[in-house]
Amino acid sequence: MVNDAGIASCIEARTGKAVWRERIGGSFSASPILAAGRVYFLSQEGKATVVEAGRSFKVLAESQLDDGFMASPAVAGKALFLRTRSHLYRIEG
Repeated sequence: MVNDAGIASCIEARTGKAVWRERIGGSFSASPILAAGRVYFLSQEGKATVVEAGRSFKVLAESQLDDGFMASPAVAGKALFLRTRSHLYRIEG
């Protein structure tokens, strides 16, 4: 999960115990999403941070789009849909 101030946390679902907590920066309205073993965090400033889904915090990628994210991303098949304030992106690999 991520709070509004850009602190990402991994919590053990079964026990509620904190696994890790790291500042990724930015302001957040969009919920993170899990896809293909990766967690995607999208900030209001347009920064996308991709983290490995695991027991240790590992940033896999960061990218920046011109406009910020207010909506949570969506997955359909192998496509990831991202909506910024002005555009809709489809990323498929």
